[in-house]
Amino acid sequence: MTDVVIRLPIQPGEEAHQFGIYLSEFMERSLSWAERRVAEADAPFLMIRGDPASGEEAKVLIFQENRIARAFSSGWERRRAASGFAAG
Repeated sequence: MTDVVIRLPIQPGEEAHQFGIYLSEFMERSLSWAERRVAEADAPFLMIRGDPASGEEAKVLIFQENRIARAFSSGWERRRAASGFAAG
């Protein structure tokens, strides 16, 4: 399975707080799907790390499935827009 890597610049403060809320909600919504896939998975369905080398606040998300990565990305973009954060 090929990893799908998404790098998101996240501003400290309120945007980082909203990202944390969205991430928690996404994980909760995805839990039943992830539990069904655990037997055939070769890695967790989502891994998250910071990117200190970039010189800015950024999160790197590594998904196991393109469909899940697209769902996360589009949902986060909608949340950012609704919260009034500039597109990154």
